[in-house]
Amino acid sequence: PIAWVSTVAPDGRTNLAPFSFFQAVCSNPPTLMFVPTNTRDGGKKDTLRNIEAVPEFVVNLVPFALAAPMNATAATLPYGESEFAHAGVAPA
Repeated sequence: PIAWVSTVAPDGRTNLAPFSFFQAVCSNPPTLMFVPTNTRDGGKKDTLRNIEAVPEFVVNLVPFALAAPMNATAATLPYGESEFAHAGVAPA
């Protein structure tokens, strides 16, 4: 399974990123771990930048039917460019 993590930047721009490195840690309290790695140049990826600025996020599991859009959200886009729009995924 792939976790699809959505975040919002302080200015309201959205981000959507797939994570294969995630794990349920415990049920009480419900805790989920995912690993936002650094960019190739050592900088923080958009997901982590957004969570540090706006400390909330949403995690969904990607169904097989959305595998192609999920792969599109893995693209390296400039900070603030929405993966939702890039992949044609409607936020809900």
